[in-house]
Amino acid sequence: MMRFLWTLLALSLFSATAFAEPGATPIVCNQEYALCTSAQCVPDPRHADMAICSCVVENGNSVGYKSCNERTPKSKQFKVKRLISTFSFKQFATKKGMSCPRGKPWTNCLDAPCNVDPLRAGKAICSCKINHDQDFITFGGGCDSSQCATGFWSGATLRTSNALRKAMLENINVTQDPWPSVACPVDKQ
Repeated sequence: MMRFLWTLLALSLFSATAFAEPGATPIVCNQEYALCTSAQCVPDPRHADMAICSCVVENGNSVGYKSCNERTPKSKQFKVKRLISTFSFKQFATKKGMSCPRGKPWTNCLDAPCNVDPLRAGKAICSCKINHDQDFITFGGGCDSSQCATGFWSGATLRTSNALRKAMLENINVTQDPWPSVACPVDKQ
């Protein structure tokens, strides 16, 4: 019994600090958020498995795995506003989805903590987890697949992308996805 309680405690502590697991139910909220779907990131010199990403500040419906209450913007010390990075269709009219292969560095910014940049209106600085062991989709890189290897683009797996898109489409009462997951030409190399 004690072993079970320790395991349960360890799992709850891990899940409280980790990014959402695939299979969780996406939650749509209507509030201010950071959007990192095309963000370019740089490795964080203090944390080898994290990157610092420059994202945009948006307002409206977005989807993530944290509750709306957890995603409510908050003012911190020195009047710095804290946001959470989520997913929305805001950049779909101007950017195309690009597929990148496993082994290339990318960042998972979904539900990541962000601060509104006090020096650049409309921008947020987010701390996102670096990945490299899965194929991913990004709206960064301008359809140049050579950017997959050097960009540290914010991205998502196809499975996560599809789950988030489905939740957003249901929220706006659209039954068929009007946007392809991957719109860039696929590199034949």
